[in-house]
Amino acid sequence: MSRTNCAIGKDYVPASFKGVGFICTDADIEGGRRGAEGEFPFGEDTAYADLGRKIRVFNLTAAFREDDHVWDSQALFAVCESPQPGILVHPTRGTHLVACRKVKVSDKLEESAGETTAELEFVEANPVGSGIGGSIFGIIASAVISVSSASFRNDYRPASIAYPWSHDIVTSAQNLIKTTQTVLIHTFTEDTSSSQWRVALKMEEVANDPGLAAMADQVDDALTSGVNEITYNIQDLEEKWRVLRRLTNVGAVESSLPSVGGAATVENSLYSRFRVLTGVALAETAMARKYPHIQAALSAMDTASAVLEDEAKSAYNICDNALYLELQKYIVTFKDMMYNLAYRLPGLITVDFQGGVHPLVAAYVIYNDAKRHRDLEPRNVIDANGRFGRLVRGVSPT
Repeated sequence: MSRTNCAIGKDYVPASFKGVGFICTDADIEGGRRGAEGEFPFGEDTAYADLGRKIRVFNLTAAFREDDHVWDSQALFAVCESPQPGILVHPTRGTHLVACRKVKVSDKLEESAGETTAELEFVEANPVGSGIGGSIFGIIASAVISVSSASFRNDYRPASIAYPWSHDIVTSAQNLIKTTQTVLIHTFTEDTSSSQWRVALKMEEVANDPGLAAMADQVDDALTSGVNEITYNIQDLEEKWRVLRRLTNVGAVESSLPSVGGAATVENSLYSRFRVLTGVALAETAMARKYPHIQAALSAMDTASAVLEDEAKSAYNICDNALYLELQKYIVTFKDMMYNLAYRLPGLITVDFQGGVHPLVAAYVIYNDAKRHRDLEPRNVIDANGRFGRLVRGVSPT
């Protein structure tokens, strides 16, 4: 049987809204620019004033074909009516924070018995200052973000710690905010809005004022807004992934202060809050990326989930049950989405040619297309004779 290099379906992922999955038969996205148009009487001149980007609209058609299709469609209908925005996993356009503007469920009892369809209309619902595909305030994340914030604001009390450890804790908070602000400033361009500059200036104010850096609400607001703006500004998903990984590593430390008196607990609450913020941002970036093969997707899943799983263990060890449970729920939802994405991708393969082989020959054997030798070259070493070694690694053609 001949093989084909057909790419149909390779970039599709299972669709879902607020964790409720469905078969998506049609999907589109609407966008553009808003503007004031001027047409003047008795003249040939026209004018146009740009008023900004239009809000993005997503239209999808869902289908339910299982035996319990009525129940499944009702679950989707219910979450579409539930309050607050939620995460839409679009089958071709990544993840987005959206609100459901309209849902229409249809049962054609005579023509299509056993199937329910739904017409869905979503509108992007990013908080002020956050961007499409970059918000960390989606429904799947909102609970863990809010619970983490509550835990931090309850535990971060440097004023209750004796000097000099209270000074050390405040200094750690200032350094964390300064690092986040520096990363944020590097994402700015000449088109950066004044509201984002205000965020950066507020972060600088907290970072330079020990009194503000000793206040839980000020530190929490600075770190949360900083991470959120970073995820918004970096539109390239691969660059966003690299930046967030580096930022996550900044908080990958434990307090060296003495545990007696609670100094270590207070400082660790700071690092925990930062790791949750960056870990969730990293996880949602992982869900939006495109991967060449299943191993790459699973590796990204492991990288992001490791951060949150470590936080869950820490929350368990200090008996923060609320945070532990919310982290576990988030991790389960995140991994479910990543598994759905990963197992639709091709796998890595290794072919034993029993000796050196020319890249063109290897590509023809593996892909039935010698021109795809460039797909093999990044994963294999080419010797001085222009040949691969005995074992040739590539992506499965199917």
